[in-house]
Amino acid sequence: VMMRDAGKTAGEAIPEISEAIDYAHYYAETASDFSGSEAMGTVLVVPPWNFPYAIPVGGICAALAAGNVVILKPAPEAVATSFELVSHLWEGGVPKDVLQFLPMRDDDDGKYLVTHPAINAVILTGSFDTAELFVSWRPEINLLAETSGKNAMLISACADIDIAVKDLVQSAFGHAGQKCSAASVAIVESSIYRDPAFFRQLSDAVESLSVGAGWNLGSSIGPIIRKPEGSLSRALSELDSGEEWLVKPKQLDDAGFMWSPGVKIGVKAGSWSHRHEWFGPVLAVIEAPDFATAVTWQNETDFGLTAGLQSLDQAECEEWISRIEAGNIYVNRGTTGAIVNRQPFGGWKRSSVGPNAKAGGLNYVNSLRNWTRVSDVRAAKFGVDHWWATTGSQAIDHSGLHVEKNFHRYCRHRKPILVITDDMTSRDEKEIVRHIASVTKTEIVMTEDLTLLDGDYAKIRWLSAETPPTLQLLRRGITVDHRPIAQRGDIETPRWLLEQSVSVTHHRYGNVSGGPKPFVPGLG
Repeated sequence: VMMRDAGKTAGEAIPEISEAIDYAHYYAETASDFSGSEAMGTVLVVPPWNFPYAIPVGGICAALAAGNVVILKPAPEAVATSFELVSHLWEGGVPKDVLQFLPMRDDDDGKYLVTHPAINAVILTGSFDTAELFVSWRPEINLLAETSGKNAMLISACADIDIAVKDLVQSAFGHAGQKCSAASVAIVESSIYRDPAFFRQLSDAVESLSVGAGWNLGSSIGPIIRKPEGSLSRALSELDSGEEWLVKPKQLDDAGFMWSPGVKIGVKAGSWSHRHEWFGPVLAVIEAPDFATAVTWQNETDFGLTAGLQSLDQAECEEWISRIEAGNIYVNRGTTGAIVNRQPFGGWKRSSVGPNAKAGGLNYVNSLRNWTRVSDVRAAKFGVDHWWATTGSQAIDHSGLHVEKNFHRYCRHRKPILVITDDMTSRDEKEIVRHIASVTKTEIVMTEDLTLLDGDYAKIRWLSAETPPTLQLLRRGITVDHRPIAQRGDIETPRWLLEQSVSVTHHRYGNVSGGPKPFVPGLG
């Protein structure tokens, strides 16, 4: 059904079933301590078409594990797959009055559902523009959204070209590039970029990919979801100044759904291709003069979902890990295929909207509960200190693998967090905010002065009774968190930090003694 609905190949569809099972098990296991909280109520799950089984299962199971009632509004392109999944959950014992299935078009009916006062929270996986649209409809919406990505793989002068090309092609063209984690840009150091062997190998790998129907087991790439339009149409058909096709994409059918993959070279940093998401089978290649510049360019987008590095130099790997601005980062492997618990998934900057947590991570189910406001400062401070010492300051590998290390860690925001208060904000809340700032060394500006909203902030914590200008701030890429300060320190403290998953290949062609072994530090 996935092959028909979303054009998935067998190689893409089968792992998605495993991912859905992992979500169901993991969220049940992590729903263990809800003391000091209550369920939100009714949660609307609005999933995408590109992962029509796993992503909705993840949202549904997390919301159910948190004690909520769920309505699934499936993507119009993948209604049949969504009906299969809710049928599986109903057959497994989930009551129909707890999980409801409501297919509809993305029109006024969808708007009515999103804005209905009985909806207490919305889980969205989609574009930043869709998140902005939902907020424009309902500014006070409790929206937890995983949004767009413009992801790049950096290929260092110290990379193994064979591995780099393999991982790049897989990351760029899996599911025809229709993944939010896909690498649509390669930033390549000059010594590799100017080596004819690199482009020869890259073009050969791309041209060897077979395009066909998802149910054809020989297909490497399936169809795109619809005829190209907007950004994807431009990416497939236009070149900017200085660009040329290394591999020119071709339309292979009359309807415009089958496209051979394309690679454009000569792309400039800061250009349209560098900064715009197109969600399709096109790769842009940028030449960088040196490693430091390449990392800077990799960070110069509005998004921060995934990022990759190919390098055999351990010092380079460690520098990159310390500098890169993305929620999921990968060293000497592809940028797609995150696994539940092993690589909890979610981004930074405009790749995440709302009071979010990483999907498939320890904080996700808790983000779907309402937590009691702080009233016992001493106990709350103890909770902050304990969580920081045992978790927040550490880089922790929950996977226990020898061939691949997968660290979950927290990072400080690169910009200050603004906290808006008023006369009604409790003294206890302000004291805990100051304590968290001191413990985590996070830059926090706490004020009643609304003129400070014009500044540049990572996010805004709104503890005032005034109505926040949520939509105007979101258009500047700033999320507003309306939640009160929680009593539990292990719940409240992560809200002031960024989560990051760091995945590092720890072998070289199967030899666990080979390859770089970069140190991945925590904040402590």
